[in-house]
Amino acid sequence: MKKMFIEYISIIGYILTGLVFALACFVLFLNFYHSKEVANEFVKNEGYVDVYTKNKSKIEKIRSNISSFNANNYRGDVDQTTLMSIKSKLDMCISRYEGTDANKIFTKTKVNIQDVYDLLSYYQSDIVNDCITLQIYSMDIAPTAVKTQSFNEIKPYISISSKILMNDLAYVKRVLQNNSSYHFSSDYDKTNVFNVTRDSYTKIETSYQNSIDLVYEVSEWFRKIIGGGI
Repeated sequence: MKKMFIEYISIIGYILTGLVFALACFVLFLNFYHSKEVANEFVKNEGYVDVYTKNKSKIEKIRSNISSFNANNYRGDVDQTTLMSIKSKLDMCISRYEGTDANKIFTKTKVNIQDVYDLLSYYQSDIVNDCITLQIYSMDIAPTAVKTQSFNEIKPYISISSKILMNDLAYVKRVLQNNSSYHFSSDYDKTNVFNVTRDSYTKIETSYQNSIDLVYEVSEWFRKIIGGGI
C-alpha cells in the first residue's frame, strides 16, 4: 500500500514537471515572437534631419539670450535676484537638453519599439519634468516685479504650452501600453508594432520641438527684459 502511494505521488510529480516544462517552452516561444516584434524597425528617410540636430542652432540662441544678462552691468528696473533666478532656470533647461540620453536615440537612423520606450523615459525625466515642469512652468510664481512689467503677457503661453507637453506624454504612454499583447504574433501585430513605433517616435519628436520653442520664447522674453525692450 505504501509503495503504491509513493508511485502515485511520483506520477503526479512527473505530470506537474511536464506541465511546468510545457509552460516554460510556451513562454520561451512567446518571447521569441515578441523579440521579432521589438526588432521591427522604423527606418528614417535618406536626408532626414533629426530634431536634436535641427535645433542645435536654436539651443545656441537660447544660450546667447541667457548670457546677455550681466549682474554687474545691469541697470534696469527688474530686481536682479529675480533675473538671476530666471537665468538659473534657463541654464538648467539648456543643460538638460544637451545632457539627455534622448539625443542618442534622436540621432539614430533606425528606431525600434524599445528605443521609443527609452526615448519616452528620457524625454519625460530630463526635458518635461526637469526643465518644463520644474523650471519653466514654475515661473508662474515669479515675483510681482516681473509680472507687472511683462510676465502676464507670456504667462498664458507658458501655462498652455506646458500642459500640452505633459498631455503629449500621457498620450504616448497610453498608446504604448495598449499595444502590449500576450499572444503569438501575426502579420497584423507586426504591422501594428511598426506603426506604433513610427507614430509614437514622431509624436515625441514633435513634442520635443514644441518644448524647445517654448524655452526659446521664454529666453527671448528674458533678453528683452534685460535690454529694456519691454
